[in-house]
Amino acid sequence: MSGATATGYGVVAKTLHWLTVAAFVLQFVVGYSMSTETDCDPPGEDRSGGDTSDAEEERLDRLEDVCEARTGEDGALATAWADLWDGRIGLDGIALPELHLLLGLAILLLGGLRLGWRLIASLPPWDPRLTAADRRVAHVTERVLLALMFVVPATGLALVAVSDDLVALHVAAHVAFFVALGVHLLLVLRRGLLPRMLPGLRT
Repeated sequence: MSGATATGYGVVAKTLHWLTVAAFVLQFVVGYSMSTETDCDPPGEDRSGGDTSDAEEERLDRLEDVCEARTGEDGALATAWADLWDGRIGLDGIALPELHLLLGLAILLLGGLRLGWRLIASLPPWDPRLTAADRRVAHVTERVLLALMFVVPATGLALVAVSDDLVALHVAAHVAFFVALGVHLLLVLRRGLLPRMLPGLRT
């Protein structure tokens, strides 16, 4: 079993760790890249007003409303969720909202794998460079980050599948994640612990 050794984490733990890092980086890039500023003015909109009939005005307004519902972040995610639920996702290529949802599901899967691996594999001993206070911080932030692997994507999925009233909860999960991640990275870099999680290194 590729578990931990006396000098570092095993290959499975390292692989799951870096897959998680990659998934979260890509997820945040995709999530923050989804534009809510898409131009939804339909062709002929510039001629609306005195040059068009009432029926034509109504048609243009309906086209604009449909576009805004589908291309705004909430609308796009809701549409992508419906496509995923109905098995239609990817038929015309993967759009950013669809990729955002799929990455959320992948992070949930990775969280489950990491939790399962933690239950059956041993941990390496504490690095001697860590003080007692460092160990407490590492212990807490590790568990908070693991919990947020479920909370961040779960609140995002609930936001589009249940109610957009949950947006504050999803944002709060983001804030908690970045705070915990910042503390984690500060500890790792300050104590020079990064090599313990790099592939091929056990120092």
